Amino acid sequence: MRALLVALAVIALLAGAGWLWPQLRFQAAAQDVDGSAPDSILVMDGRVTRVIDGDTLDVQLDSGPQRIRLYGIDTPEARAPGGREATQALKRLLAPAAVEVQPVSDDPYDQYDRLIAVLYVGRLNVNEQMVTDGHAWAFRRYLGQLDGDEHYCELEAAARTKRRGLWSLPSARWVPPWIWRERQRASPGSRVPSRDYAGETAQDCIAAIGKANAPPGKAMPQGLLGQDTLPGETASSGQPPGCDIKGNINSKGDRIYHLPGSRSYAGTRINPDSGERWFCSEDEARAAGWRAPR
Repeated sequence: MRALLVALAVIALLAGAGWLWPQLRFQAAAQDVDGSAPDSILVMDGRVTRVIDGDTLDVQLDSGPQRIRLYGIDTPEARAPGGREATQALKRLLAPAAVEVQPVSDDPYDQYDRLIAVLYVGRLNVNEQMVTDGHAWAFRRYLGQLDGDEHYCELEAAARTKRRGLWSLPSARWVPPWIWRERQRASPGSRVPSRDYAGETAQDCIAAIGKANAPPGKAMPQGLLGQDTLPGETASSGQPPGCDIKGNINSKGDRIYHLPGSRSYAGTRINPDSGERWFCSEDEARAAGWRAPR
């Protein structure tokens, strides 16, 4: 009964926003063994026209084009580690083009007018599959709007244990997309806390569901950024917490920045006395005159 009332509320919202009734239908289905299809869901048929990134796409509905933001997951941005792979993974999953769109019942649109939804290709839950394959994080802050959302956390933990997708990268590069974006937006010199997700469990993730500042895994000691940091380095190099990009000056005077997990990161020591420094984001490093390695 509750699910039916919520679905009716969504119909009212969509109708008020100009949606056409012919495109809406209820799909009653027995629960699949993998939980991919709820007992009663409001579904809209659509055709994928463009994949923007790992969690955003354009779909043609009967009422017209609509941008979709996949519910419950967050994938690396295009320039972040694992970003390109996430986009390609979503393209592969959506290759059939025909999809079923299940809007999130209690708040179907975000601030950018994207429809927040779960996508199905046949019986496949695309949102969950992205997490299963290791190309997406469970988006803790915005989970909790649908029954069984804890499953996203379980899938993430399993993918991390099996080192699938982005979890095959060195753990120093396991930066949640929401932290990565915050770093990119930060003004020069701003401090964005670094956290260690290597020990994150499904229960840690579940405990963070629906919380504005989702508590991550074990906090790193100040300046300790995993195995890529040289022993004793942070005590003398003036590293601001959360700023883990190394701005090195080589013997030729070239200013080069190194990202955590990159080939030269572990062997690069920062000496502020020679003009070297730490950066909180790539944009900050480039603005200061540093470049990426060639």
